[in-house]
Amino acid sequence: MGTGIVIVRGEPKDHNKSKMLSYIKDNQVEIVGEWFYDYRTGDSDWSFERHTDRLGFLKGCERGVSFILVEKDFFSHIGQIDTFQQKLVQEVIRKTGMDLVCVDGGFISKEYNKIKDSKELFDTVKRYEKLRLTLSRIRTKQNNEKKDILNLEGQGKISGRKSYLETDPELVRKVQKLRDSGYKIRQISDILFNMGYKNKKGNPFYTGQISKLYQQSELLPPEEE
Repeated sequence: MGTGIVIVRGEPKDHNKSKMLSYIKDNQVEIVGEWFYDYRTGDSDWSFERHTDRLGFLKGCERGVSFILVEKDFFSHIGQIDTFQQKLVQEVIRKTGMDLVCVDGGFISKEYNKIKDSKELFDTVKRYEKLRLTLSRIRTKQNNEKKDILNLEGQGKISGRKSYLETDPELVRKVQKLRDSGYKIRQISDILFNMGYKNKKGNPFYTGQISKLYQQSELLPPEEE
């Protein structure tokens, strides 16, 4: 069948692995790396905003797998009963060359009759698009590295420079907060410069650099409350 990763709701000690293991064996799936367990509480209902899930999606993409294996309570376990949201999550995974596969029946989706206004729908699609772009960039990076093309951080076979995500995650988070608050890229560059943030030449960050920093913010872990 191919390669895959596993994301499970719940704590490892309480999880019955039999159905997952049976599916893996029957379909000859090669699991790459450790299983991902998500057993935190009180977090967002959006599965692709939850850091553990996004980490699983990102690692699946980075490891070049074809399948993300989950169980039927993958959505309902966190109360994500809106079928529209569920379909968007499945679609974003499919668009990056993977399939979200339920190993023990169909996903549980309850009837959800709440009428969404235009802002809710826009926010829904916006979240979906952010994850799609993040995963697509990882796929592009992988393809470029296979062709010996350096990526934007210079992390090919020739250069070992690190990204700001690694060297200054606080800067990346500031960009994320400013952009999500509605500031334009040029305004963010000016604000950061006034705060003392400069590029390697001592100048304000270029708009392209700000855009790159905002892209990197997708990989930030959630802030602790």
